Amino acid sequence: MHNALLAASALLLAHCGASPIAALKARQSCPEVHVFGARETTAPTGYGTAGVVVDLVLRAYSGATKEAIDYPACGGQSSCGGDDYATSMKKGIQAVASAVNSFHEQCPDTKLVLVGYSQGGQIVDNAFCGGPDDSNGYSDSAPAIDSGALESIAAVIEMGSPRFVGGLDYGVGTCTTGGFSARPSGYTCSSSAKMQSYCDASDPYCCDGSDESTHQGYGDEYGQDALTFIQSQLDGAGGSSSTATTQDSASNGTTAGTDSSSSAQTGGQTGASTGAQTGGQTGAQTGGNQWGGQTGAQNGGNQWGGNQWNQNQNQGGNSWGQGQWGGWGKKN
Repeated sequence: MHNALLAASALLLAHCGASPIAALKARQSCPEVHVFGARETTAPTGYGTAGVVVDLVLRAYSGATKEAIDYPACGGQSSCGGDDYATSMKKGIQAVASAVNSFHEQCPDTKLVLVGYSQGGQIVDNAFCGGPDDSNGYSDSAPAIDSGALESIAAVIEMGSPRFVGGLDYGVGTCTTGGFSARPSGYTCSSSAKMQSYCDASDPYCCDGSDESTHQGYGDEYGQDALTFIQSQLDGAGGSSSTATTQDSASNGTTAGTDSSSSAQTGGQTGASTGAQTGGQTGAQTGGNQWGGQTGAQNGGNQWGGNQWNQNQNQGGNSWGQGQWGGWGKKN
């Protein structure tokens, strides 16, 4: 009788177009926590400076996985394909929605975290809260993310987002005005309790300042604060914080739990979250910054101790100097 029920279940799944073995494997591989990262304008494919917070979360939650949002991240520059800012932003909103919706469909019990930096923060904001974003010709007021997936999102972090406006309950930092695509004064996102958005007054993109270095520095300045907020949201939603092993999901949002480990052991010690230990010292390079005084392993296809990490993802093997920010005009 038991075998007959199993056979009938398998036949039903096959009739519905699903492989029972594949479905079982997919569910078994679902992580407790999955983090999406959306990079800033002109940052190479991968996480950009959003990777700072992404990797903090992965270090805090054992078995957590991460996924970079695949979108142009452009403002008209040839280096990123030439899409103007508005076109890139619209593609980005759809990319966020597609990645989140697809992952939630496969892993409905996984708690999701979204991290967006600069233009990446803008696309996350619009996908999560909805528009309109009139300055970029985006008129859809409804969230692009499906309602079921929205429920699975535990926390949203935006850093340097042009959608920032001072005075909102989820704003953090010294900016009291807003960015070049600021939300209207008094705007309310229906899911704002899950959000924190960071912006300081001297930032020329999320505020009305003139110091581009401010715009580049939120990961260092507010990364730990963002992690504390994320932990409060995840732990309240049933997540469990602990030392983590970094894993990376495919960027199309349909593969979970088959991720590549990006930590390594060198000298008998375990490296964590895109970093590695050498001679007992911990180093991790995230967005071009060194942590612990040692140079961390680069994930863009470099080798450390004979192992390769995530050759198709740029996750912290990039250096972010002033030269990366040239030619923006007023678009970030």
